[in-house]
Amino acid sequence: MTASLADRVVLVTGSSRGIGAEVAVKAGAEGAIVAVHYNRSADAAQRTLERVRAAGAEGDCFSADIADGGQAERLVEQVIDRFGRVDGLVNNAGLTQVGPFLDIDPAEWDAVIRTDLTAAFHTSRAVLPSMVERGSGSIVNIASRLGQMGITETAAYSAAKAGLIGLTRSLAREFGPRGIRINAVAPGVTITEMTTDLVDIEAGKQRLRDMALGRFGRADEVAEAVVFLLSDRASLFLGQTLNPNAGGYMP
Repeated sequence: MTASLADRVVLVTGSSRGIGAEVAVKAGAEGAIVAVHYNRSADAAQRTLERVRAAGAEGDCFSADIADGGQAERLVEQVIDRFGRVDGLVNNAGLTQVGPFLDIDPAEWDAVIRTDLTAAFHTSRAVLPSMVERGSGSIVNIASRLGQMGITETAAYSAAKAGLIGLTRSLAREFGPRGIRINAVAPGVTITEMTTDLVDIEAGKQRLRDMALGRFGRADEVAEAVVFLLSDRASLFLGQTLNPNAGGYMP
């Protein structure tokens, strides 16, 4: 069977760990040339790249603080300079925010919105012209069930992820007729380094009770949905949000 992403260049933001790392590795296993992005975690990004190469794929690491719009757009330019194009973009990098709404510092709000939503505006704006020129491409935005349902004390994060779903639908309608598929994935609680502290506290136990499957998801399971949307197997999927959330939200 032919690898579903054979010879396609896939850029995964925030792929030094967690869901992004698993997406990078699975994309590589499906034949992609993988651009591993990180901000500060150079060693972790290198470990992801080693896993990509162990899967038989080519790739490289790229550093950028994509909360800075200029750096986000330069990241895409650097990947294109290195590999010639970007066929698939996964907007995965994100910041979490937990705390009462009235206690949110405006600077924290701005940081979450810039990283979780505005960065996707910049990276998408940077990849779309060349995708339009080729008449093909796929963008997958990593949202969250919190952007669909909201939850107490996650206002900035939930707002950013809801905005990402709206951005997905708008861009899909605009660029679908030009051959570019744009979709989202909205995981539920997923076991990663970012959620380790949540799992064992009361808030985590409450969220587990919401999971009809009776367990949290794994990063590699979420990555399967992302790689599907990147591939031609998802040829009829535009503006959709897939929900690998263990039954935690049923839209």
